[in-house]
Amino acid sequence: MPSQKINEWLDEVCAHILRPSYKKNVRKELEGHINDRIRQLENDGLSYEKAVEQAICLMGDAKKLGQAFAKRDHCLLSIRKILLNFAIWIMIVILLFYLINHIK
Repeated sequence: MPSQKINEWLDEVCAHILRPSYKKNVRKELEGHINDRIRQLENDGLSYEKAVEQAICLMGDAKKLGQAFAKRDHCLLSIRKILLNFAIWIMIVILLFYLINHIK
């Protein structure tokens, strides 16, 4: 079970991400990375509390990381929107060609 410090850090990262499904995936992935790092640090001899602090520190600034994930998500959504618009225009052109050829 994640500590309160981990949850607070994850909350801060995910506060910048708007899309719920992406937010859930990012949180799960980051939590896995933090837990892996904690296990490594505990194996190196740190207490759980110290390992949590060190793992969070090694993950980086939560705000900057959250903003980076939000920017990536925004870019992906923009690409999807462009591709969808392109597909719609292609379908319109095909439909027009079909109608023109069958009206004659």
